[in-house]
Amino acid sequence: MQDHTETLQVGSHAPDFSLPAANREGTFSLSGLLAGGPVVLEFLRGTW
Repeated sequence: MQDHTETLQVGSHAPDFSLPAANREGTFSLSGLLAGGPVVLEFLRGTW
C-alpha cells in the first residue's frame, strides 16, 4: 500500500488498480478493462 496519494489532473493517466467485483465472483483491473478500449472512471461518494 502506498504511503501517499497524488491528485490526477485532466488528461492524466490513472495508475493501474484491481478491485473485487461487486455483483459476481472475481476482480476487475484497470489494465484489463483498458485492453477492451477506452474507459471512463466515475467515483461516487456516499453510502448505498
